[in-house]
Amino acid sequence: LYLYILVFLSSCINDSETVINGSTMGTTYTVKVNNHLVDTKYLKTQLDSVLFNINNTLSTYVKNSEINKINKSRLNDYNVSEEFSFVLRKSLFYANLSDGYYDPTVYPFVDAWGFGPSDISKRPDDKVIKEIKNNVSYKFLNIRDNILSKSNVFTYIDLSSIAKGYAVDFLCDYLLNIGYYDIMVDIGGELRCHSRSSDNSRIIGVANPYDSKIYLKTKINNHSIATSGNYNNFTMYDGVEYSHIINPKTGYPVKNQILSCTVISEKCIDADALATMLMVLPIENGLSIIDNVDNTECLILSKGERGISEFMSSGFKRFIVD
Repeated sequence: LYLYILVFLSSCINDSETVINGSTMGTTYTVKVNNHLVDTKYLKTQLDSVLFNINNTLSTYVKNSEINKINKSRLNDYNVSEEFSFVLRKSLFYANLSDGYYDPTVYPFVDAWGFGPSDISKRPDDKVIKEIKNNVSYKFLNIRDNILSKSNVFTYIDLSSIAKGYAVDFLCDYLLNIGYYDIMVDIGGELRCHSRSSDNSRIIGVANPYDSKIYLKTKINNHSIATSGNYNNFTMYDGVEYSHIINPKTGYPVKNQILSCTVISEKCIDADALATMLMVLPIENGLSIIDNVDNTECLILSKGERGISEFMSSGFKRFIVD
C-alpha cells in the first residue's frame, strides 16, 4: 500500500561480504553478511523458510494464513500465535499513539477507493464510506495474552503496513543468533543494519520524490530505516486525483502536501509503522510524536512553493552524511 523509496548506496563493509537475494511479501529481499565463508545455498534456504512462516501468519495474500482465518471467521474471540499477537500489539500501540491516524483496520477503505483487489471503476459514494466506517476502528480490537477479542466481527485486520518491518527484525535477529554480526537486511526498502564496529556504518540514500535521484544520504549502524511515499500512487475519478493514502478517521484520501516520510529507529517494525503514520498526520503533530519517541528520528518531505520543503525531527541531522 505504500511506496518505499530507500536507496542502498554503499557501505564501509569490505569485499568479503556475502549477498543473498530472494522474493517475499510481494517484493524482494536482500541480506548482506560480512563473511565470505557462508554456505549461501543453505542460508538462503533457512531465510526463505523463516519468511514463509511469517507470510503464513501475517499475509492477507496467503489463502489460509492465520490473519485470513481470523478475518473470515465471525467469532468474537480467537487464540492467536505469539507472532501474530506481538505484531498486532505493536500496531495497536501506534494506533493509540496517533489517536487512530494509524489504524490496522483501514483496509476496507483502501479497497473501496480502488487500491485493493476489488474491481473499482468509480468513486465510492458517501453512503458506501459511511457503511464501511461502521466496521473500521482499531478500538474494535483488544488483545490480552494470546487472546484476540473483536467487538465487531466484521472488522478486517491488515498488518501489511508493519509486517515487512517485523520480518526485517526477525531475519536480523535470526542472523545475530547464529553468529553473524556485520549484516544488513532489506525487504522492499525496509532496512536494518547491524555491526559490532561503529566504523561499519552503511550509507543509505533517501530518494528525491520528484526524480528518484538521491535527495540526501544517511549513515546507518545498529538502526533501521523506512520510507513511505505519496507522490506517484493515485487514482482518477471524473478528472479528480485521489491519493492512495487514506485517513482511517474519515475514510477519505488525505489532501495534504506530504510527499514522503523517512523514519530511523532501532527496530524496523517501529520505523515501518511510524513512516506510514506520518503520511496521514499533520506535519507538526507527526514531528511532536517523533520527538517524544525514544531513539527515533524522521525526515518529512512535502510540496513547497519552490520545490521540496523538508521537516526534520530534532535529532535527524546526526544521521546525515555531509
